Amino acid sequence: MEASDVKRRLTCILAADAVGYSKQMGQDEEGTIHVLRAHRAVIDGIIAFHHGRIVNTAGDSVIAEFSSAVEAVRCAVEIQEALRTRNDSLSDHRKMLFRVGVNLGDVVVNKDDLLGDGVNVAARLESMAEPGGICIASSVYDQITGKLDLGFQDIGQQNLKNISRPIHVYRVSGAVPPIAAMQPALQPVPATAAPSPVGRSPLLWVGGGLALLLIAVGVGWQSGWIRVGAPQPLPLAAIPAVTAPAAVSIPAPAVEAASAVPMPLAPRPAPAKAAEVKPAKPVAVAAPAQNPAPAPAAQPVLAPAQAIAPVTPPPVLQPAATAPVNHSPPPVPAGVSRFDGRWKVLVECTRHDGGALGYRVDLYADVKDGWLRGEFGTPGNPGWLLMEGAIRADGNALLIAKGLTGDPKYNVRSEATGTPFGYQVRARFDAQSGSGVRMQVRPCGVTFARQ
Repeated sequence: MEASDVKRRLTCILAADAVGYSKQMGQDEEGTIHVLRAHRAVIDGIIAFHHGRIVNTAGDSVIAEFSSAVEAVRCAVEIQEALRTRNDSLSDHRKMLFRVGVNLGDVVVNKDDLLGDGVNVAARLESMAEPGGICIASSVYDQITGKLDLGFQDIGQQNLKNISRPIHVYRVSGAVPPIAAMQPALQPVPATAAPSPVGRSPLLWVGGGLALLLIAVGVGWQSGWIRVGAPQPLPLAAIPAVTAPAAVSIPAPAVEAASAVPMPLAPRPAPAKAAEVKPAKPVAVAAPAQNPAPAPAAQPVLAPAQAIAPVTPPPVLQPAATAPVNHSPPPVPAGVSRFDGRWKVLVECTRHDGGALGYRVDLYADVKDGWLRGEFGTPGNPGWLLMEGAIRADGNALLIAKGLTGDPKYNVRSEATGTPFGYQVRARFDAQSGSGVRMQVRPCGVTFARQ
């Protein structure tokens, strides 16, 4: 009878635990509590965002369950990324790293608590992970393969403490950032760019040599050095035809040489003979005179074209008839309007490690066709906050918040009153409620309740 009262279910368990928490508590108890509280706000918000449920917490550890292995691993990766960002802004003695383990297994349900081998394996996987790392069981790996863009390291069968059977374990190494992958390829560029001036210098020398050669040829031609006997007219006829473009750039020195040596001026009438060939123009005029005969013949050719022309316009006009349809407003995506209505929004920020006090802001937001917009305070005045963004049909939303700071005691780095700020909120909605998390600057939880 007792065995029949035991309830079981298959679920995905995420176990997270702080590294060196007891040591940090011994060194700085109050400071460690503040850091843990801020880290936990981030962890709890990300778990809620991925539809997880926190099952149990004990000091620095967290156990949560997920109905999806994909969501559990996504949550683990985002937790480590968010904590890494927060730790970067802390001094070394305040940094707090977490290990995470994820297991898919059968568990025993005891009211709101979960027990059994599935939970124990997740806890042992967490202890195997490196600080800031994630370990998953093969049962999880089989479910997420090909669904997440992550790297995995197979560390094989592992004998876990107090677990009767070996567990096949994978380490999650994450995806390689595109910028990091490009850096090795970009590093050699400065080395190859250095020889480029050397590569251009031969061209400059060749170009300079050709220019000097053309100048020498022009001077020699004007001075009469190149003319030899009877064949002289032939080179004179050839040189202008080939070097005419280059000869344009050398007229100044050539004219000065011609004024000193009058003999080269004798052959210049030769081009005049070429000009005397202009009587060919009447022949060119006579050629158009022959064209009038084909001109009448062209008219009958145009007549059929005009007969065909009325046939082609109708298909061209058909798209124009449908053009006004494109001016209609785009339809609202199906399912988005189910979030329409009035929502109460609560923003709660914990105390910041730099000394800024925690605070909470209550405001109301209206959703129309899936677009949320809420405002607190008066635009342009200190303490003003505007939050807006689109809610997708599946309930996911990325909201943008901006405003002006209020009392400096609540501001990070004691920013002056009226300083502009902005951040993003990742949120998820259902029919009556929603939750989100802000991870920039300081962790803040955001909750939504339909009114």
